Amino acid sequence: MKSNQKKVYVSLLLVLLFGCLWMTYNIHYLKIKQVDPAYLLIIDVSGSVEGYLSVKNLLITYIIPLLLFYRFFIEAEHPHIVVRLTSRIDMYRRRSIQVFISSFIFAFIILLIHFAAVFLFDSFHFISSDFWKLSLLNLVLLTCIYFTIGLLYYFIFDYSNSIIAMAATFCICFFLYVMKSQLNITWGPASSANVIDPLLSSGITEYYSLIMIGKELCLSLLMVLLGLFAIEKKDFILGASDD
Repeated sequence: MKSNQKKVYVSLLLVLLFGCLWMTYNIHYLKIKQVDPAYLLIIDVSGSVEGYLSVKNLLITYIIPLLLFYRFFIEAEHPHIVVRLTSRIDMYRRRSIQVFISSFIFAFIILLIHFAAVFLFDSFHFISSDFWKLSLLNLVLLTCIYFTIGLLYYFIFDYSNSIIAMAATFCICFFLYVMKSQLNITWGPASSANVIDPLLSSGITEYYSLIMIGKELCLSLLMVLLGLFAIEKKDFILGASDD
């Protein structure tokens, strides 16, 4: 059983990490806000092209920490765990729930830092834009994206090992980002990673963001089914770890 205390420490470390990253990316905008109180800080710090919530960061830079985060939160397939579960489906259900919870926590920490910082440094526009609602929509979308990525990682892992799975997952995420940034694909995880920016700038509506959530949920469901197929074919070697 993973230590709950260790999970708390890792989560606090992530809060510190993302807090430092937020300040690093946005210190310039904070200086502008000090000079011009009417400055729309909320727009620039929420940008999807560059900065803390950029698609590049959400889909590439933060992926390695996400995959390492899974290693702390999800129980390894040690023999005593595999043996006591009634079936492969039981084990897969248990692991998928852990992947979902871990994905939610990771996405929540990223957006919590942004939510708190915008409230602290631009409270007027925070309130007038119903920023809590935009953050909630982005939390649901980002959780779905990271859940799909987590399922993808374990799908590859079930046929290889953790190193290969991590490298392959990162490469796929990089490819998805390139599809969005270079080929301008209109829909995909890269398009859904940051919806706060287009919602603030009226680039999309809340109704359309709900459609995006539905699409990401369908993609997650597809990965659940693929993972179920993989776990049925997997060979378990007693005494081996998840490395």
